[in-house]
Amino acid sequence: MLKKGKVWGRKLVAGIMMAAIVLGNTAVATEASTKDTGKTVAVVQEDNYRKTLCKGFLGKSYGSVIDGIRCDCSGYTRAALNRLESKGKTGTALKNVQVGAHSSRDWVSGSTITYTTGVLEDDEITWAKQTKLSIGKKSSGASDLSDLELGDVVVYGRGNSTTHVAVYFGKFSSINDVKDYLEDVGLYDEGTLKKASGNKIQYKGKTVIRQYGSSSYWRIHSTNSGIMIDNDIAGTSPYTSSFGSWKWTFSSGIDVIE
Repeated sequence: MLKKGKVWGRKLVAGIMMAAIVLGNTAVATEASTKDTGKTVAVVQEDNYRKTLCKGFLGKSYGSVIDGIRCDCSGYTRAALNRLESKGKTGTALKNVQVGAHSSRDWVSGSTITYTTGVLEDDEITWAKQTKLSIGKKSSGASDLSDLELGDVVVYGRGNSTTHVAVYFGKFSSINDVKDYLEDVGLYDEGTLKKASGNKIQYKGKTVIRQYGSSSYWRIHSTNSGIMIDNDIAGTSPYTSSFGSWKWTFSSGIDVIE
């Protein structure tokens, strides 16, 4: 059960509507989001989304190979998003996610995401045809942190060059709130996440959360110190200046509901 008084992230329900997915001769109603392309966009519950971003990744070393992908910053982003799936109890059923971007530059030059959505009815999922979407740029330059939505891909750079990629994890008021959340959703047993010097939370000696300053906006990414969650999206700390400046923000191509 979630602890009261915590800020887990704003409700992301804009654009959610009842749509019909036509499968053969059968029209099945499902909660889905439709973009300007007219294609049905997958909808995933936010705890499921965050757990997928974390499970099997947090604390791993930079460059670890997971699901056959070398998890540098762009590799982690692709590997984590590729793992998204849903049984359809909340939002749409989802499988076979494949992110086209293999590098930070790919996000900027243009990328795609493909996946298969389905409808859960009477404990069975009816799957639609595969959907392929172009991933659109939401903004250029450092935008307002309050405009970020869970799953947004934040790309950093210097000049016209890309240097780093992170995924927006949500709004939490402190490092302890992030820790509590990870325990509440079952990613870690209570008491296994330990405080360490330097505003860090560690699991078995590996840093999984780090706090820089007082920002309440958090990202997850692969760094030279490992895959972790931190709160310096805007790049104001000298400790993260090597990532470059926040220059672009992209949608992941999958919508999120509370």
